[in-house]
Amino acid sequence: MNKKNTNSANYGEFAVIKNLPKLVIALFILLMVFNASSQEVFYPKLNSTFNFYLREITQTESDFEIHFALPNEALFERTKEWGVDGFGVIANRKSIVFYGATEQAIEQAIYYTLEHSFGIRFISAEETYIPKQARIKALPYTKYEQVPAFEYREVFYGEARRAGYAESFYLTDGQGSGNFERHPGWGLWVHTLHRLLPPETYFENHPEYYALRNGVRMKDQLCLSNPEVLSHVSNALQLEVNKRPNEKYWSVSQMDNYNFCECDKCAHIDAEEGSHAGSIIRFVNEIANLFPDKVISTLAYQYSRTAPKVTKPLPNVNIMLCTIEENRAKSLTGSGFEKDLSDWSKISQNILIWDYVINFSHMVMPFPNWPTLQENIQLFKKYGVNMLFEQGYNQSSSEMQELRCFLLSKWMWDPTLDADSLKNLFFTNYYGAAGPIIKEIIDQEVSELQKSGKSLTLYEPPVTHIKGYLSPTNLRWYHSMFEKAKNIEGLTPKQIERIQMAQQSMRYASLEISKSPDAGTDWYFYKSDNPYQQMLKDFIYYAQKNGPKLLHEIKLSPKEYEQITLDYWKNGKVKHLGSTATLKYLAVPNKSYQDGAKKPDGGVIDTLEYYRNQPLLNDIKGTSDYQYNWQGWQGRNATFIIDLGKIDSISSIQLNFLENNSAWIVGPNSFQVRIGQTETEVLSQNAKQQGILINPNAGNQMAPAIYPLKLSLSQKMAGQFIYVEVNNIGPLPKWRGVDGDAWLFIDEIEIH
Repeated sequence: MNKKNTNSANYGEFAVIKNLPKLVIALFILLMVFNASSQEVFYPKLNSTFNFYLREITQTESDFEIHFALPNEALFERTKEWGVDGFGVIANRKSIVFYGATEQAIEQAIYYTLEHSFGIRFISAEETYIPKQARIKALPYTKYEQVPAFEYREVFYGEARRAGYAESFYLTDGQGSGNFERHPGWGLWVHTLHRLLPPETYFENHPEYYALRNGVRMKDQLCLSNPEVLSHVSNALQLEVNKRPNEKYWSVSQMDNYNFCECDKCAHIDAEEGSHAGSIIRFVNEIANLFPDKVISTLAYQYSRTAPKVTKPLPNVNIMLCTIEENRAKSLTGSGFEKDLSDWSKISQNILIWDYVINFSHMVMPFPNWPTLQENIQLFKKYGVNMLFEQGYNQSSSEMQELRCFLLSKWMWDPTLDADSLKNLFFTNYYGAAGPIIKEIIDQEVSELQKSGKSLTLYEPPVTHIKGYLSPTNLRWYHSMFEKAKNIEGLTPKQIERIQMAQQSMRYASLEISKSPDAGTDWYFYKSDNPYQQMLKDFIYYAQKNGPKLLHEIKLSPKEYEQITLDYWKNGKVKHLGSTATLKYLAVPNKSYQDGAKKPDGGVIDTLEYYRNQPLLNDIKGTSDYQYNWQGWQGRNATFIIDLGKIDSISSIQLNFLENNSAWIVGPNSFQVRIGQTETEVLSQNAKQQGILINPNAGNQMAPAIYPLKLSLSQKMAGQFIYVEVNNIGPLPKWRGVDGDAWLFIDEIEIH
C-alpha cells in the first residue's frame, strides 16, 4: 500500500478489488446464499471491501462478524422507501448486519458505516483519510437507516468516473463510462430525434417530416404533429430497444437548437397548451403508450421549458428539466425556473433535473457559484424531484473539480449536510495546512461577486467581471495568497501540486483579463515587464501535465490556447493612420454592445460630435469573445465618419467582422467608403464613392471566428475625412431558422 502520509492511504490501489470484471461480479451474484430463516445474503466482494479498510485502520486482520440481509420492516421504519439504494445497519459489539434490497444498497451501507463508525473520510478519488489506531475491540450498539434524497444521482465530472469514486460517494452505478451517451439505466440519452429519424435518410424525399421555419422546411427539428413521424420514430425506437432490452429509460427528445416547428398544426397545439412543450408532450405520450414497460424521457429545455397547460405527461414519461439559462450568482429560488419547476411538479412525479455548475466556454475560469450548489439541490428536493444530473466537465482538471464533485455527491444523498463542515473536511484533507488559505480565496471570490451585483452565467468570458471578482486588484491578491499557500512548511509534493492546479483558474483569468485595456496598468500592452509570459508558460505546463484536454466544452486545447494568446500578443495592437483620429457615429451601436464607446466624461455617445479613443479606432483588436471590444448593430448598418485631423494619403481601409451564428452574429454584405477633405464633402449625396468591397461569404454559414475585409483603393487618395458604411445583411438567413434581424459586429478600422 502506497502511503501518502501517516494518516491517509492511497485509495486507487483498492480500486482493483472494487472494480472487478463484470463477469466475476456476475459470478458472485450467482453464488449468493439465502438462509430461509434469516434472509441472509452473501456478497464476497463487499466482505472484502469492509475488511480491507478495517485492516488499514488497525494494520491487523478484522475479527468483526459481517452479515448481509434483506430489508426488515420490523427493524426499520422506512423500508418501503428504500428502493434500490436505501439501507439499514445494526452493529452490536463484534457483529454488524447490513440490510438492503440490492448489492448496491449493501455497498453504500458499508461505506456509510466505515465513515460514521470507524472515522474513515472519503475526500477524492485519490485521497482517503484513514485514522490509525489500535485494534477496535467492539462497537457500541449502533443503528443506521438511510434513504437517499434522490433515487438517481449522477455527477458528470471526470473525477466521479475514477475508480472507486461512485461507490464511496453513493452515486448511481455505472460511473465508469466516459461516454456522454452512456448513463446507468438509459438506452438513449438526450437530443435523440435525429437518431430516430435521421435527416440524411429522410429529408430529401420527405421534408414535411421536419420543422417548418419562416416558410421553409429545415432539418433542425422534427414536425411532431405529422402522424408519419410518429410511426417512423416509434419503429426506430423499437429497434433500439431490441438491442438493449434491459434498459429502463429511453430519451425521445428535441435537438439542441431553437428551431421548433411552426407549421399550422404544431403552432395550434403549442398555442392551445401555452408552451412549445405542448406538441412535444403530446407526441411523447403517444410513444409512451406504445412502450408501457419503459420510461420515455424528453427534454424541457430552452424553448420547451414551460409546462403545458392542458396535456399531462403519462406516468411513464420522464421530464428532463434543464436550468441552462439561469444566473448562477444566486439561488434558483424565486426565479423563472422555480415557477417552471413548480408547474411541472403539479403534472408529473417523474422529473430529472439537469443542472449546470461550470462555465462551459471557459472551463478553468473561477466560477464562484459555491453558495448556490446546496441551495438549488434543496429546492429540487422541495418540489419532489427524484432524479438529479449535475453537469460539470467529463474529463479531469476543470476549475476546482474535486471540491465540486465532493460537495455535489454529498448533497445529492443528503441536501441538509452542513456546508462549512463539509468544506473544512475537504480543505483540511486535500490541501493540508494550506487548506484554510484556499478556502479564504474561494470565500473572497464569492464575496466580491456578490458585492458586484453581476450575474454569473454559463458562457461569459472572464472580462465580464473585470470590475468585480476578477478585477486586476483582486487577481493580484488571489495570486499572492496562492504563493503564500505553496510556501507553507510541511506540505507534501502532492499537496503543492494540488495548489498549483487550484491556481490554474487564476492564471487563466489573469491571462484573459490582460487582453482588455480596462485592466489599466495590468493590461498586457501597458508595459514590457509584465508577468504574463511566465504565467502563460506555467498555465500550459500544468494543463498539459494534469488537464483539462480542452478549455472550452468542445474545443481549444491548451496548446491551441497558447498559440492564440501568443498571436494576440504579437498582433493584437496595431498602429495606423487612424490611431489618433476622432470618430462621429451616424448610427450609434446598440446600447448593449457599445463596449468602450463613450464620451470622455463617461456619458452616453450620440451622433452629434466626434470622439477620440473609440473601440473602432483604439489600436486594439478584439478577441473571439463578442462581449467586449466589439461594436454591435442589430438589423442596421454601421455608419460613421472618421476625422484624421489632417489631410493624409490613404491606400487601404480594413475592418474585422465577427461570425457567430448561434448568437445571431453574421458578417456584412459589404462596406463602402468616401474620402474627402471636409465632412460636408463626404456627406454630400453627390459625393463620389471611392471604394466598395463585397463580402463574398455574406449570408453563408461560416465557422465562428474573426474575419478581415480589406478594401484596397485603385490609387492613393488624399483626404482628412472618411465616411464608412458597413452594410448589415438585415433579416437572418433562412438557414438560421429564426425570424429576426442579424447582428453586425465590427472591430478596429485600420487605415493605411
